[in-house]
Amino acid sequence: MLVQFTVENFLSFRAETTFSMVAVSADSRHLNHVVPEVGGGERGVLRTAAIYGANAAGKSNLFKAIQFARDVVLHGTQEGQPLPVMPFKFGDCAHQPSRFEFIFTLGESLYAYGFVLDARQIREEWLYVTRNGEELPCFERTTSETEGQQMQFGSLLTGNSRPQEQFLELLARTTGPHQLFLTQAAAQHIAELQRVQDWFWQDLLIIPAESQHRDLEISVYADSRFTEFMGAFLKAAGTGIEGIVTEEETLDFDRRFPQMPTAMREGLIAELAEAGPNAVLALQVAPSERVLFRRDASGEIRLVQIKTQHRAPDGQVVNFRMEEESEGTQRLIHLIPAIFGMRQGGDRVVLLDELDRRLHPLLSRLLIEVALDSPPMSHSSQFIFTTHDTNLLDLDLLRRDEIWFVQKDAEGASHLASLAEFKLRPDLKIEQGYLNGRFGGIPILRTVADLTPPLPPGREEV
Repeated sequence: MLVQFTVENFLSFRAETTFSMVAVSADSRHLNHVVPEVGGGERGVLRTAAIYGANAAGKSNLFKAIQFARDVVLHGTQEGQPLPVMPFKFGDCAHQPSRFEFIFTLGESLYAYGFVLDARQIREEWLYVTRNGEELPCFERTTSETEGQQMQFGSLLTGNSRPQEQFLELLARTTGPHQLFLTQAAAQHIAELQRVQDWFWQDLLIIPAESQHRDLEISVYADSRFTEFMGAFLKAAGTGIEGIVTEEETLDFDRRFPQMPTAMREGLIAELAEAGPNAVLALQVAPSERVLFRRDASGEIRLVQIKTQHRAPDGQVVNFRMEEESEGTQRLIHLIPAIFGMRQGGDRVVLLDELDRRLHPLLSRLLIEVALDSPPMSHSSQFIFTTHDTNLLDLDLLRRDEIWFVQKDAEGASHLASLAEFKLRPDLKIEQGYLNGRFGGIPILRTVADLTPPLPPGREEV
C-alpha cells in the first residue's frame, strides 16, 4: 500500500509537498476504508482518496510526478543524455535538484525509497526498511563535486558477508551518475531490491485521463471471470449493455483491412507465426478501433472482435462493435479492468486522473463504491483519483481525510491540503463549502465584463 509520497521542485510543486494516505485517528467514519496498522505502523492506511482543484492547479502534476519517478525506477535513463527532470520554472528553482520519496508497504515491512536528481546526475538515493518496529538502512548514496559518489550499505543487504559487500561495492562503482542504484541492482536479482522495483512495476498503476487499457481485448478473450464482471458492471451502470461477447471470423485482409500497409500485414503474419498455435495479438488498426488476431492450430489467422450486446424492443439480442458505443461507455469499459484487478487480491495502488471524465456523476460514485466493496482478501488495494465532481464531496461516501485540495499561490506554486486539516461545523455541507471557496482549490473567475474588449480610441458606446 502507498503510505505517502513526497515531491519537491517538480513541475508546479516548488516546496516539499507530501500526499499522505495515513488515516486520521479522530475520524471514526467508514472504518472499512482503513486498513489498520499496516507495515507495523501505529495508524491505519486509507484505501481511497479524492483530489480536487481548479484547472491547472496541479492535480495532474501530482500524478505526473509519481509517473516520472516510476519511469526512472523501471526504465532508467539514457547514458549521455540529460535526465528528463522538469523543475519548477520560476525563480532559481530551475537550477536546483528535484526530490521524490515513496513510503509504501510490502507484506509486514514498511519501505522508504527516494532520490534527488538534477539534469546531470543522481545526487542522492536511499532505501530504508522498517520491520518489527525497527528501521534498518539498506543503502545510502550521495554524490558531491569534491568527493564524487559515496555508498553505504546496511546489513540487510550485505548479510554481514564480506563477499556480498564487495559485490555491492563493485555494482555501485559501475552504476553511472545518471542511473539509479536500485534499477541496476534489481537487474542483478538482488532480492530485497528486486522486491522494491516489483512494487513499482506490478502494484503501482497510473491511469492518465485519456488512456485506454492496453490488454482489454486479450483479457476479454482469455478470462471468462473478467468478461462476466465487465458485463455485469455495464448492465448495473445503466449503459443498456446486456453482456460482452467475442466474435471470430476467418481473416480476409483485402476485405477487412484494405488500407493496411503491406509491411504491417507481413509483420503481423510473421509475429503470429513465430508465437506458435493459438497465439493472440492485439493491434490498433484505427484511432478508435483495436482488434485481436489469433492463429489457430491449423495456422489460419482469425479476427477476434469484442462485441457489446443490447436487447432490441422485440426482445432480440443485437451485437454492437465497441466503437459504436458512446465515448462515455467506452471510457467506462477501459476503467473496469483496474477495478476488477483491485478485487482480485494484492496491494494494487490505482491512481486515476480525472475520474469524472465523460462519466455521469452517478457512474463516478458507482466506481468508487465498487472499488471499496472489494472482498476481504483484497482489502489492501487503493483507489486514488482526481476529479471535479463535487457530488462526491459527501461524508456519507468519503471520510474527511480522504478528501484533498490542490491550490496554486500567487507565485504559481501548488500546495496540497486535506479536508481533515479544516475545522468544520457539524452541519456544514462540504460541497457547498468547497464551491464557496472555503477550502481553496477552486478557480478565481473574472466577470463577463472583464472579457469585453475596450472600445478603440474615439469610439463611443451607443
